[in-house]
Amino acid sequence: MRNVKIATTSFLVDDRYHTVDLNVDRALAYVREAAVTGADVVCLPEMVTTTNVPAELAYHAEDYPGAYTDAFRQEAKRSRVNLIAPYLVRDGNDVFNQASVIDRDGEVVGVYRKVQPTGEESRHIKAGSELPVFQLDFGKIAVMICMDIYFPEIVRIYALKGAEIVFWPTVTHGPTQEALRTQLSARALDNSVVMVEANLAGHPPYAPYAGRFRPATGRIVDHNGDIVAQTGRRHGLAHATVDLDEVRQTSGCVLIREPDHFREDLESIARLDLYASEYLALSEKQDRYY
Repeated sequence: MRNVKIATTSFLVDDRYHTVDLNVDRALAYVREAAVTGADVVCLPEMVTTTNVPAELAYHAEDYPGAYTDAFRQEAKRSRVNLIAPYLVRDGNDVFNQASVIDRDGEVVGVYRKVQPTGEESRHIKAGSELPVFQLDFGKIAVMICMDIYFPEIVRIYALKGAEIVFWPTVTHGPTQEALRTQLSARALDNSVVMVEANLAGHPPYAPYAGRFRPATGRIVDHNGDIVAQTGRRHGLAHATVDLDEVRQTSGCVLIREPDHFREDLESIARLDLYASEYLALSEKQDRYY
């Protein structure tokens, strides 16, 4: 048995504009709250330092590594939790939508840079080009950010690289909450991984007639595609304890061994050579707009 307690945020967004300092302080408060509950790892939402800050998208990007990174490292060490901290960074002349993976000692284990920016983002942000898996003290994890959820290949690659939990920090309200739930469950079930969403929420909860548009939720989905914890439409933390050693039972689509070991069986039958050749052929005809 290899239990890990996961905490994820539904980050409070006020009706008034935020400052970067407000966002950082609020993010650190969520980390401390998660630590008090005994969390092993906590995830913050996408672009957490600049959420609801009235400036051009990349204006407050950190010259990486800088003050925001230091603040997150210090809190992870003080609270003794592993931390997924997503924020905009500037590396030379390029700006990336990055998630820093920080361990309990406050060390940056590695970073993930969003590989699928939205159309609007691509005007300001450079796409990342790596899909790393990170070893933490409880197991292997990976990160994808917002728009990445629409590309199932990302989670499949992570699963085949050994990731057990995939964190999905985002800033989105749809197209619908049901669509997001379906996507998360599908990614989890298809790849036998735990999916963890961190998002935004308004207060009071979503009220479209009042002009509010943040019906978000922090959500944890197990490898069967079942939601095991969520914040609903309210801000705060969702918590769940998962056993990463639990045997993965499937619908019978693999069954090379019994009981089924989904990850290894999936790897043995995946047609990676076929898919790679098809994607390569398509990429040679691709007309990219960024």
